[in-house]
Amino acid sequence: GLAVAVGFQAGLFNIGVNGQMHIGGMAALWVGFSFAIPAIIHIPLALVAAVIGGAIWAGIAGLLKARTGAHEVITTIMLNFIAFFLVNYMLTTTIFQAPGRNDPISQPAEASAQFPRLLGDYRLNIGFLIALAAVAFSWWLMYRSTVGFEFRAVGFNPDGGRYAGMNVAWIYVSVMAVSGAL
Repeated sequence: GLAVAVGFQAGLFNIGVNGQMHIGGMAALWVGFSFAIPAIIHIPLALVAAVIGGAIWAGIAGLLKARTGAHEVITTIMLNFIAFFLVNYMLTTTIFQAPGRNDPISQPAEASAQFPRLLGDYRLNIGFLIALAAVAFSWWLMYRSTVGFEFRAVGFNPDGGRYAGMNVAWIYVSVMAVSGAL
């Protein structure tokens, strides 16, 4: 929801959040099973990998809009399908596929890369706190930072933003990358 909201505030319709989530999830999964390190390092490292994966995937659509004028709805929908099939393929490779399996099932992430639970037997984990932090960050970014002002200004009127000296093409790429990161 935050990813769509940030894009929408900047006048972009990020319909590709599902694909960005898939790519970010695969990046986090790779970090999750590739390293045997303490949880205090492993969890943030996996989160950073997910953020970077989603940002790069969304940045593709932003770059296409900035360079060619391609509509972000079309490109993000197409990138959703590409991400789905790419993830499906990656889950059948020896890098990701669980040993002894022929179906697209991944290796399990190390226990040190999994979120600890907050309230014992309940399924609530620290992901809830991370989501709340993402809400606070998104609010600060959009309404208290210069970058957020530029995002909203270009979303309201790209020609006005260009006239005011804003690099509209770069803002499109940045908005989509931030949206994908979320």
